Amino acid sequence: MNKTLYGKLMALCLVMFAFHANLSAQEEVSQREVIALLELRSRTNGHEWTHIWDTTKPIRTWYGVTVENGKVTGLDLSNNNLKGNLPLTIGNLTHLKVLDLSGNNLKGKIPAELRKFDDLRVVDLSGNNFSGKIPQTINRLQQLQEFNLADNQLTGALPKSLPELKNLRTLVLTKNKLNGKMPTGMEHLINLKELYLAYNDFEDLDNLKTLAEQQLVVTDIAIEGKSIKAINFNNASTGAATLKFSDME
Repeated sequence: MNKTLYGKLMALCLVMFAFHANLSAQEEVSQREVIALLELRSRTNGHEWTHIWDTTKPIRTWYGVTVENGKVTGLDLSNNNLKGNLPLTIGNLTHLKVLDLSGNNLKGKIPAELRKFDDLRVVDLSGNNFSGKIPQTINRLQQLQEFNLADNQLTGALPKSLPELKNLRTLVLTKNKLNGKMPTGMEHLINLKELYLAYNDFEDLDNLKTLAEQQLVVTDIAIEGKSIKAINFNNASTGAATLKFSDME
């Protein structure tokens, strides 16, 4: 069976499953969202989750799912034994405000479909095995406040569009394999309060000093790792952050 036919049959099965699920669950949210949730369950070992969804009950009762005004606005399946790749249909959950899939065994690339989440405030994908680069389209998440990708296998440089996330307050990228220079314009992250970059392979972090030069902008910057050369910068006169870059070799 070729991949195209298999994909069509899979989609048809999901539609039929959604149709035969509890009617009240169907009426709660759109069919697109139902299919997205069911495919997420199917693709990530749902029958072995720590907290398994009972699809005969209304979606608002499913573990970790928040429904507001007929829309799925929250998905918190942290530490729930999810395994595998995230399906592209996760992009159907366009009303998400919170996405927390931390502490699982998810792998593959971070789906570029996240760019569709205009209302997303919190993304926590830490403690998984995601690989590849952080999507360049991350700048589409203009409401994003917390972004945690720690403890994965991410590689490459940070997206050049990262400084466009004007509402970002917390950025955690600790323990990946990220490299290269910081994107130009990091000083535009005017609401940033916490920045964690430890244990990566970044270079030339001097341009982060501009963050500390902005009074009361950054309160906590943790950058320590074997690949980082010693840089000392202290702007105590403004009450802003003290950058402590250390080479731990």
